[in-house]
Amino acid sequence: MDTVIYIRWSSAEQGKGSSLERQREDCRRHAARKGWNVVDQMVDDGVSAFKGRHSSVGELGRFMSAVEAGAYPDGVVLLTEKLDRLSRESAKTVFSWMLRVTELGVIVATVEGDRQYSRTNMDMPAIIEVIVKAQLANEESEKKASRLSAAWASKRGRLERGEELVLTRRAPAWLTVAGTPPRFEVVAERAAVVRRIFEETVAGMGKHHIARNLNQDGVAPFGRAEGWHSSYIQKILKSPAVLGEYQPGQKPRGEVRREVGEAIPNYYPKVIDSDLHANAMRSMAGRQRQVAGRGRRLVNLFAGLAVCGSCGSRMTFRGKGLKRRADGSMVSEDYLICDGYQRGLGCDSGHHFNYPLWESGILDAILLDAMEDRHFASPEALRPLEIELAERIRRRAADKERSGNAMALHVDTGRPEAKAMWLSLAEMVDEHDVAISELRRRVKDARGAVSPEEHRRRIFALRDTLEDDDEQVRFETRSRIMEAAHELIASMAFRSSPNFVEITTKGAVVMHLTYEEWAGQKGIVCSKWMPQ
Repeated sequence: MDTVIYIRWSSAEQGKGSSLERQREDCRRHAARKGWNVVDQMVDDGVSAFKGRHSSVGELGRFMSAVEAGAYPDGVVLLTEKLDRLSRESAKTVFSWMLRVTELGVIVATVEGDRQYSRTNMDMPAIIEVIVKAQLANEESEKKASRLSAAWASKRGRLERGEELVLTRRAPAWLTVAGTPPRFEVVAERAAVVRRIFEETVAGMGKHHIARNLNQDGVAPFGRAEGWHSSYIQKILKSPAVLGEYQPGQKPRGEVRREVGEAIPNYYPKVIDSDLHANAMRSMAGRQRQVAGRGRRLVNLFAGLAVCGSCGSRMTFRGKGLKRRADGSMVSEDYLICDGYQRGLGCDSGHHFNYPLWESGILDAILLDAMEDRHFASPEALRPLEIELAERIRRRAADKERSGNAMALHVDTGRPEAKAMWLSLAEMVDEHDVAISELRRRVKDARGAVSPEEHRRRIFALRDTLEDDDEQVRFETRSRIMEAAHELIASMAFRSSPNFVEITTKGAVVMHLTYEEWAGQKGIVCSKWMPQ
């Protein structure tokens, strides 16, 4: 049988150890003993199964999508070291997931206990086993999280009482930790760079301008980055650590860090004074008021895809909104520009690609290929239907077996009650078949499956909502289209000469999009082909 090995560990420290090699070798030896053919291996590196992100955005989630798309044959084996590698969520969630994956034809196998779970053997003992193991794993994770939170709460309490304490050897880039007991020390050269950033901000320079100055002056960046980035300038300007403050916080794995309690003063050595900081904040606020009102836009659909065709740097989005021309018309000044050119890293390709024009042209070229049925699926409706379908199929199989037993008993003994039981159960099986057929139709609908013509119509309707008056509708539409574009496109290179974009899809289709003007018109023209 074709087998996919799944490996997971929840922290970077585990990955540095033997976790990968142990899980991989244990699974490969197990597959060899069974005579299974290993066709793929998935690794979720540093991904916790306690919050379930591995099953949505990790490799396990991508495997489920591939199974649903028919990329693996019925009966494919998903092999892992033990059940809690697949999930440490609640027992109810784990059981629902197992029903869903086995109903799709996957056989879940574990090295530990030499267990296999499939749609044909999810009987009561197997169900109880899954629930008990899942509950134990979930409780273990809950206790570990609680212990860690309590330890950090104790340290925060000591700091708030004024004790001198270095919580962790991780420190801002302009500080280092040395000595016994450990203490923070200022790295003078880096502290001088921090002061320069604040002084140039007070002088009216923006973060892009400051980053460009630092790069052109040959100032070494903090860390391993290739040159200074405007985002890092912003991070320094917003950091309370420059004033010596430490803001306690919590960051559950896979979630956004949130502040806990008040900031603790004088935890770090100060590297700028309060007046310089206040003046820099006033200067930033003045510039932000000039560009206010942009809202929740998800402005750049091609972030992470678009690169410069000359130097390979990412194309960065610069947005200045609408500008009124001399004739009274309005023109967008949102554009893409090479980050290497923008930051003074040596690229000479400084062409500004008008973003709205190129977004429209690129979507014209890719949208029908990018948007699939699953992008129109309704996850909140799909999950309960899949669970209901799996349960109905399980009940049908059980009633079918009981019907066969009752028929055999009637044939052997001629007992009338056995015949009545047989006929009653046969009728129940027929009812199951009708219900299963209807549930499969509803599952298909919830997965977004429609005819090709209806699919085209709904894509055109979706395209219209890119400019919807409702900000939330616009954001949700742009999010869906961005996800689909990233799944379709392998590379996207912007070339200033002769002003065109080259796109290669993951299916190896090449597209050339060129800006052209003709008969008083202008726009993006696309040609596509499949290389031989």
